[in-house]
Amino acid sequence: MTIELLRHTTDEQGTPGNMFIGPWFAHTLELPWRDNLPNLSCIPAGDYSMRLVKTRKPIGGRSHLYLIEDVPQRSSILAHAGTWAGNKEKGLKTSVLGCVLIGYRTGVHQNQRAIFDTRRAIGDFHNILAGQPARISIRNAWEQENV
Repeated sequence: MTIELLRHTTDEQGTPGNMFIGPWFAHTLELPWRDNLPNLSCIPAGDYSMRLVKTRKPIGGRSHLYLIEDVPQRSSILAHAGTWAGNKEKGLKTSVLGCVLIGYRTGVHQNQRAIFDTRRAIGDFHNILAGQPARISIRNAWEQENV
């Protein structure tokens, strides 16, 4: 199964995007692009494999999550529930350390870009993938505009 993730922009409040698996659609939110710095940046655009793994402790109520594998200089990149993905060095809230948040609605919460209805979206994401491995193709719209 192939997952497409198109990121729209990136700034201190995070990197919003859209995820597609066939006709299924959800919003995403990741940390700002900060040169792939661990725990501070979203991961580089590219094609990666994903597989279901058991986490050490539940995240967003789930102990089995999809892991994005073979990310250069990074590890433990998961798709999970959460609300914010801001630059914590600038005092913004974050629910991630490089992972991808998936949700059905976006907006502003506590004066910061946020993503909502994430537990339901993650549940649907898991139902679609049904525990099977997948490939994720991540693209940055801001890079494609210059092509």
